[in-house]
Amino acid sequence: MNDRRWGFEEAEDWEYEKSGGLPAPVAEPEETLVGQDADQVVQVVVSPEADVVAVRLSPQWRQVVDPRALHTSVLSAANAATVSALARSVEHADLAADGTPPENAGADESALTTRDVQRLLDTVEEELRQFTARLSAIVDQPAQVRSSGGHVQGSAQRGQVLALDIDSAWAGQARHTEIETELTEVLRGLHEASTPQEMSAGPRGSAISELMGLAANPRLLMRRLGMPAPTEPTGEG
Repeated sequence: MNDRRWGFEEAEDWEYEKSGGLPAPVAEPEETLVGQDADQVVQVVVSPEADVVAVRLSPQWRQVVDPRALHTSVLSAANAATVSALARSVEHADLAADGTPPENAGADESALTTRDVQRLLDTVEEELRQFTARLSAIVDQPAQVRSSGGHVQGSAQRGQVLALDIDSAWAGQARHTEIETELTEVLRGLHEASTPQEMSAGPRGSAISELMGLAANPRLLMRRLGMPAPTEPTGEG
């Protein structure tokens, strides 16, 4: 994914210069996913977690897309990349779910009464309510990001880019690297602002962890409830 060229033409020296005052690109992870627009003039490169790594423009993009419509191509490529990352995460989640749950060595073996179970469920409900409230306060409002150069701005919600606004006069004459850098800055900022990383793992809490541990180990749950655990078949006739 390190080749910046889309064809066999020679690159101009200025195409590899970094624009002063703009953030430097981050190093690409070992695995990346690419979203591309229908005209194949824009590529948005993301990590498997949908973090934006880079935006790449075809050197001939102005011959295909009017600068006034560039935002549409970038929006299409960005959301295609997000969908690819989501599909990958679902696939890997399915593979992880096929594994055998651990035996929870050293887990609490104390007896659970009906009152204990009800208290646990009530606490889980409260932890979920608090998580939902915190999450809604962040993701229910579209995030707004503007590039440090001031030529690109956009909005996103729940990880999806809703709108992009690109200064078409600037895009019509700016260097490719300048456009790519400002687009990357905005798309990366929108992803970070609309998908809070501290909540990406889902709701957490002592009661939630305990309930998940019990659900993952039915034998332990039955022992703590005072019920006989099912025996493994011996295979004898």
